Amino acid sequence: MSPLEPNTVLKYPPLVRELHDALRTLLFPQLPEIPGRPELLAKLLGTGISEAMYLLNELHAGLKDGGDVCEFGVAQGATSALLANEIRATGSHLWLYDSFRGLPKPSPKDELKDDIFALGSMARYEGEMRCEQAEVETRLAQIGFSPERFTIKSGFVHETLREGDGPARVCFAYIDFDFYEPIAQTLGYLDRHLTPNGRIVVDDYDYFSTGVKTALDEFLGRSGGRYEFTLPADFAGKFCLLRRRQDPKPED
Repeated sequence: MSPLEPNTVLKYPPLVRELHDALRTLLFPQLPEIPGRPELLAKLLGTGISEAMYLLNELHAGLKDGGDVCEFGVAQGATSALLANEIRATGSHLWLYDSFRGLPKPSPKDELKDDIFALGSMARYEGEMRCEQAEVETRLAQIGFSPERFTIKSGFVHETLREGDGPARVCFAYIDFDFYEPIAQTLGYLDRHLTPNGRIVVDDYDYFSTGVKTALDEFLGRSGGRYEFTLPADFAGKFCLLRRRQDPKPED
């Protein structure tokens, strides 16, 4: 073990707290302080801290409507635990969707844009990024989040996200499905169940697979101006934010 490693381990949580406080002061002054947040930010996997702060800001804005919280594509559950901790004092239920079998077969609309694993083709990503459901359950148990407060839907989203068997009222959703078809299906469901001030964050917009951007662009094109679309600051990562408009405006 390098002699620098212990110092790095000890220093990392304070650096996370420092970044959290800076972002909260400069970008998200309305974001409430929640006990345990910095510790869970330090344990994130895949989701950057800056992106997570955007997620939390959108989450709390959506929670003003009441309704449930969804994460589509939960992987190891580190972001799930972060979201769970934020809604601990609310009446919101947490819905978690993941195949736990890795990525599905890509569609013709999923062209390889950024070869993140250097696999050489989009087709070779089928089955990648597989995680175990037990990891998610363990992380939620570690923060003392009651099993009665969350539902895990295991399987590809076309199998698990169905009317009458999912959240009826969604105030916030985080989508990290990577490919066109699951994102398009999820956006269609959310459009029918999102609260008037509901928020959606979609990861990997214009990154990795072209299918993410295509699904978003098609969705917005037929939404009749019901959503405000924004991108984060460049340093925060590759994702986009959708905010339901209470008074839809015609698109240009």
